[in-house]
Amino acid sequence: MNIVYVFLGGGIGSLLRFGLTYLIHKFPKQLFPVATLSSNLIASFLVGVFLVLMMKMKPANAEFFQAFCIIGICGGFSTFSAFAKENLELMERGYWLIAVLNILISVTFCIGMVYLGRKLAA
Repeated sequence: MNIVYVFLGGGIGSLLRFGLTYLIHKFPKQLFPVATLSSNLIASFLVGVFLVLMMKMKPANAEFFQAFCIIGICGGFSTFSAFAKENLELMERGYWLIAVLNILISVTFCIGMVYLGRKLAA
């Protein structure tokens, strides 16, 4: 049954990411990949919150919650492949500083957002 929960959660997360990207791209185009960074930051924060909530549940409920919310929704909402693609494109176009900043900001802040989510949900 977990496969169904992951499937449904992943669909929801992917649609949320599509919507966020659509909204961000309505503004003037930026060189910095704001949409991907935003979705990864939000998903990381939610993972932190969901981890705390999951720890307070009965094992059967926690298994569903992990499959649906953490793996499904957060996995579908965040995107490492777009992150990698956008950084490669920045490097190929000669924007090395922006690529390095994006990598450092993304990794550091996403870890920080998981931590913040855990702290706020505790």
